[in-house]
Amino acid sequence: MLDVPTLLDKLDASGIDKVVLIPTMNDPLPHTPAVLLTLFRRLMTSPLCSCAAWLERQFHDENGDLRLRGQTIRIYAKPDNASVARVLAAHPDRFLGWIFLNPRAAGDVLEELEEWRQVPGFVGVKLHPHWHGYPIQEALPIAVRCEELGLPILIHLGFGARGAWQVLRTRCPALRIVFAHAGMPHFGRMWRDIRADDNLYIDLSSPYLSERLVRQAVATCGPERALYGTDAPYGFQQADHSYDYTHIKEWVERMPYRASDVERMLGGNIEMFLGDRR
Repeated sequence: MLDVPTLLDKLDASGIDKVVLIPTMNDPLPHTPAVLLTLFRRLMTSPLCSCAAWLERQFHDENGDLRLRGQTIRIYAKPDNASVARVLAAHPDRFLGWIFLNPRAAGDVLEELEEWRQVPGFVGVKLHPHWHGYPIQEALPIAVRCEELGLPILIHLGFGARGAWQVLRTRCPALRIVFAHAGMPHFGRMWRDIRADDNLYIDLSSPYLSERLVRQAVATCGPERALYGTDAPYGFQQADHSYDYTHIKEWVERMPYRASDVERMLGGNIEMFLGDRR
């Protein structure tokens, strides 16, 4: 949706030095009405979270692909890590990468992990049980190996067994985990657990969030556990229909914290989190 030169121009204009890329996992999405995102957010943060799970299922077909505005949006069982590797090689000073793995994809997922972790610039593993449709239990071999290697995992949780993150915590207590989109769809139901565990973090990305929800997440988890993220190129758009990298960044900058805490969320935390890998 954005070529690399355009992406670099937007990063420069937004004052963003470096980002961690994720391989594409689906066809481009049509614009999602703000009212639908607001409805999902309210359901997920209320006692009616099970209704959000039911509603979300209505947007998937029998193959697990998305159905939006009369279109079928394919979800890729095996996201293309090579596409990110090429960008890392071309612009090592501006980009890092997550290795996107799916335990249900064809081939040996641990061999895939071993292959891509050797590529300079890849810093950890991305898992998406929510859209790839597997219980987190199936990702345990990946988690165990990541714990052994000291690689962090960025995970987009789902509902039910797809969101049973405690399975990872019990089996891999030293594994560092970032929960995408402030722990969506669990949100406040898990934030106190994150605050109590030095190896757990949240990112502050996605139009599924609001400025108010982000403030609540940081107030509970603490600014030392929060990582600025964009979810680009989806979500917040500029007038030319390209992504607005400043939208969530401004949420963070407006938070009622010391400048040093704001800077931690915008970059300091991820620098410490990645250490020598960055």
